[in-house]
Amino acid sequence: MTQTRRDEAAALGAERVGRIQEALREEGIPAWLLFDFHGSNPIARKVVGMASGPEGPKTTRRWFYLVPADGEPVKVVHRIEPTALDHLPGPSLVYLRWQELRDALKEAFGRVPGAGRTVAMEYSPDAALPYLSRVDAGTVEMVRAAGASVVSSADLAQRFDGALAPEARIDHKRAGLHVNGIIAAAFARVRDKIRVDAWITEDRLQGWILAQFEAEGIVADDPPTVAVNDHTADPHFTTRMEHDRPLQRGDFLLIDAWGKRSRPGSVYADYTQVAMIDSFVPDKYAEVFAVVRDARDAAIEAVRRALRAGNPIRGCDVDDAARGLIQARGYGDRFLHRTGHSIGEEVHANGVHLDNLETRDERRLIDGTLVSVEPGIYLPEFGIRSEVNLLIDRGEAIVTTEPYQRELPALLA
Repeated sequence: MTQTRRDEAAALGAERVGRIQEALREEGIPAWLLFDFHGSNPIARKVVGMASGPEGPKTTRRWFYLVPADGEPVKVVHRIEPTALDHLPGPSLVYLRWQELRDALKEAFGRVPGAGRTVAMEYSPDAALPYLSRVDAGTVEMVRAAGASVVSSADLAQRFDGALAPEARIDHKRAGLHVNGIIAAAFARVRDKIRVDAWITEDRLQGWILAQFEAEGIVADDPPTVAVNDHTADPHFTTRMEHDRPLQRGDFLLIDAWGKRSRPGSVYADYTQVAMIDSFVPDKYAEVFAVVRDARDAAIEAVRRALRAGNPIRGCDVDDAARGLIQARGYGDRFLHRTGHSIGEEVHANGVHLDNLETRDERRLIDGTLVSVEPGIYLPEFGIRSEVNLLIDRGEAIVTTEPYQRELPALLA
């Protein structure tokens, strides 16, 4: 690395630490102890500017980075990998033996004035937020034995691994235009095939969608879901050849597609839409769709109302808004999952989820938060889910791609 590159890395590291310390002071937490072993903590790696997966540097030994709200950070690194955190400011304590690691932690805590012996880590009391729980119980015990008490970094992590930068928000919207357009084209393809009695199945439509993704430079970690009739009653139905079905007049169709642009750092878009392959919509389907739609819109309005009033709103609060409406309409026992999930460079990212069912997510929706809003009702014969993406952007809650479904369409009308 040239001296210029080293200087640039040092400046970025100092700027990163400055933002961490500002967040610590705002949250009233004395220090953040970032830790990783063998890539087990992607949140910590992202916070310190170390990419995860094949894109990032390989580290095979435990490292710690102690950042106080005020004062100089301290690194704890192994002798085999002494330069693992060289892009960050602060002195390094280098260990070799396991006993030396414990001593180094004690020394790190002693070097940081005002750390208060309380540190935040990617730890969730009672495993309330498994998405956040990246630090194993034994490491938490070791940190406590070194003299520190451990609190959750949930709200800190949300700032650094659950909020999109302005350019990432633009990238998400671009991906959304592609994905939303391909879903609309898929419904049109079904309509045209059925009108001429041409053969089309779940698997063939999935393959057609994937071909459109490739043509438009969209990639995804998994292929989209195409489901008809009782297949739609399974919230995690996976389209496969072994249970492939033809799409026919009178069927109910669900498409759940997600993707991002094929470039480093791109952000996902994730949508679910439904349609009747018929000239009309039966009353039962229209009724259930209306409940799902109203629950989706109640969740969005709860966020907008809180932002207008200047009040914080948590993921569990948004889930309550959607779930409460579905319960009031008599379908509470048929809403089988959380209202929404965090979206980022992974389709299920590490930020706040709209959840007070599977977990109680008390993290706040902050500027840059991107989540899916996707309530669903699942009956034995069919299931309806309506999914949009909601972005908190400069004080507004924006549904990022239009149009989104407000009525259940009849494709053959």
